Amino acid sequence: MSTTTLSPEAEKITPKFNITLFLFTALVVIIKFAAVWKISFIALLFTSFFDAIFHIGTLLVFAWFLKEFWLRLLSDLFQIRSIDYQEAIAIVLMLNIVLSV
Repeated sequence: MSTTTLSPEAEKITPKFNITLFLFTALVVIIKFAAVWKISFIALLFTSFFDAIFHIGTLLVFAWFLKEFWLRLLSDLFQIRSIDYQEAIAIVLMLNIVLSV
């Protein structure tokens, strides 16, 4: 049993945490892309910008799907707690980090 007393807000996953995860993932992908392809910095920024827009859209849609799947099926079948949208985003980002290695 934990003896620390955190506020309920301190125990939740925040948008700042998710933004940090996304920036970490983006940095890793940019470094990998720059190491493999010898392109100019401007071209790297241009392609990275459009990739980021695409990945943010995909992330938001997949996180919504995961949250709904979790709420409607998993929490009922296995008697586990519900997750909110920020937690779903964090799960998708963590899966992205694990699967991209």
